[in-house]
Amino acid sequence: MKKKTYNDEIDISDIILNLWENKIKIIGITTAFLILGFLYFNFLDKNFIATTNVKPISTFEANKYKFYNSLAVEDVGVEDVGVEDVGVEGVVNINQETLLDLFIQKIKTTEIIEDGIIKFKLVNKDNFKTEIDYQEKIQQTAILVADQIKPPSVDEKNENNNKPYWTLNFKTRDKKSWKNFLKYLENKANEKIRQSLINTFNKEIDILNVNSKFELEDIEQKIANELNDYKISITNRLAFLKEQAEIARTLNIKKNTLEADNYQTDNTFVTIIKSENSYYLKGYEMIEKEMSLISSRENEKLFIENLIELEKSKRAILQNKKIERLKFLFSETPVANKDNFVAAKIDFLTTDYKSEQSLTKILSISLMMGLIVSLIYLLLINIIHSRK
Repeated sequence: MKKKTYNDEIDISDIILNLWENKIKIIGITTAFLILGFLYFNFLDKNFIATTNVKPISTFEANKYKFYNSLAVEDVGVEDVGVEDVGVEGVVNINQETLLDLFIQKIKTTEIIEDGIIKFKLVNKDNFKTEIDYQEKIQQTAILVADQIKPPSVDEKNENNNKPYWTLNFKTRDKKSWKNFLKYLENKANEKIRQSLINTFNKEIDILNVNSKFELEDIEQKIANELNDYKISITNRLAFLKEQAEIARTLNIKKNTLEADNYQTDNTFVTIIKSENSYYLKGYEMIEKEMSLISSRENEKLFIENLIELEKSKRAILQNKKIERLKFLFSETPVANKDNFVAAKIDFLTTDYKSEQSLTKILSISLMMGLIVSLIYLLLINIIHSRK
């Protein structure tokens, strides 16, 4: 029994000694396998999960719209019923939220995505037998890209404790092509949004101009009506006065002899003056003088009661500079300059690429294979030596 134990100890000692004597070979074989594993990983056609943030413009950039927005939202009396981008009478109000919403909507447009896929060959045309299959794959990929544009999670927080960002996730093999695609998508979306804002602003300005024109026409028509009504009333008045003057002359009433009827109640005297029906009693001198004064009026507008307010309203419209000021302030915003405008940014420079193939896993397998091969090699060498 002791002999057996002694032989076992000898065998284990021999194995350990053998491993120590051949440690260089073991290290060499294992290192070779690690190198092969590393090379395999580098030359492997890898798939990456690319995650990119979509960021709104900074507060500094948003402040460039401050003067324009101050006039665009002036006198807004209604609550913002889900239309934070609309100011007074529909004029566009430009802010961070509006621009980001427009940008997200635009980059989800499959037309822009499809153009980028074709331009940067994210779908290899050589892999398809027909043009129809190729176009279908482009459309499918574009829909997949649009679907992978995800809103920020409510519970998500970033390192600076700022609001989380929208993200774009996609599986790709070519980092460079994907980066160029994202840059193209950002530029195209920003330019289309810029053109859309300009067109919307111009349409709203046209609407404001038309509304002002209609208001002015309505006021001018009211003024014309007031003048016509005045002429009719004066014609009627002169006809009445002429008639009363003739009656007064016929009765030889030169001076005012207008009668008044007095009635006495318990404690009060009541006087009733007969005026309109007995206007001739004022005498033909006063009546004819009134006729003369009316006929000699040079400026009829002075005697039209409502005309002053109408003229004020007309003058307010003609002197209103709001449209010109809006146009000037809008021209001072980044929207007016293609090189300065950004609705939002795709942060492609800091895209996070995660390989579906793990280098650690491949190196671990290579290490295990290297050790196993080393042991098998040593075992075979020992067998060969023991038979000699």
